Amino acid sequence: MNLHHIRYFLRLADRLHFWQTAEQLGITQSSLSRHIQGLEQELGFALLERRSRTVRLTAAGQLLQAEWTRLLAEFDAVQRHAGQLSRGEVGSLRLGHVGSVAYDWLPRLLQGFTARYPLVALELHEIGAADSEQQLLSYQLDAGFWREPARNPALVSEPVFAEPLALAVPAAHPVRADTFTSLAELRDERFILSSFAGDGTYAQTLRGMFAAYGFAPRRTITSDFGATILSLVAAGLGVAVLPMSYAASPAPGLRFLPLPHHTTVYLTARRDDPSVVVANLRAEVERLVTVAERK
Repeated sequence: MNLHHIRYFLRLADRLHFWQTAEQLGITQSSLSRHIQGLEQELGFALLERRSRTVRLTAAGQLLQAEWTRLLAEFDAVQRHAGQLSRGEVGSLRLGHVGSVAYDWLPRLLQGFTARYPLVALELHEIGAADSEQQLLSYQLDAGFWREPARNPALVSEPVFAEPLALAVPAAHPVRADTFTSLAELRDERFILSSFAGDGTYAQTLRGMFAAYGFAPRRTITSDFGATILSLVAAGLGVAVLPMSYAASPAPGLRFLPLPHHTTVYLTARRDDPSVVVANLRAEVERLVTVAERK
């Protein structure tokens, strides 16, 4: 059954006037009559009672007007939803991330993403890079932001941004930005750092950095959670080296001094993932990076 014929009938059923309905539809009155007659012939019964100056719906016409109106509304809603799915405007996105990006970069990214795709449900998981690959491969996550590029060939990592490392010290610490010249000045300090174990990119960066200054840090506390490290530094239990993103942390009692060393954040996802939602995320990342480069 032709949907155009049904839509023409519903317009006519609302107005009960052939000429006005035809004008509204942008077709001739005779064309509208042929469409309605063809629909009645296909159904095998009349939908309208035609009199010299008036048109009335038959009992069958009244029933079909109500039911077809309801069914077409559902049909249109399904079509709209399918279109939204095809464009990645609805659905879900499960994102993993390191803690540092949650203070500045990730909120800015999600501001733009949620403004464009308000119907996409976001699920955020703060996990380390060591667990990220398995969760992506097992479809527990769709994408994520870590400081380690993926090693599994089924995954792909794209560098998103690089940022300086920073020395985090308690607010009352004697080291000052205007007099600080080298990390070597703090060789006798207690450091609170993430683990140096393993051959990950971030651990290698930290090991190489301290080696360049000619000393191994005295680590009295080790933690892979940046928020925990910040709290311990603020409590005066030591100093730390962290990505500068943590400077946007609301934790009180801290000062951050930039270091001449950098770390990179990567966007990692499954290779050749057909998800349009993930593609939209990538596009939003590119927009944010472009804006940052212009500043």
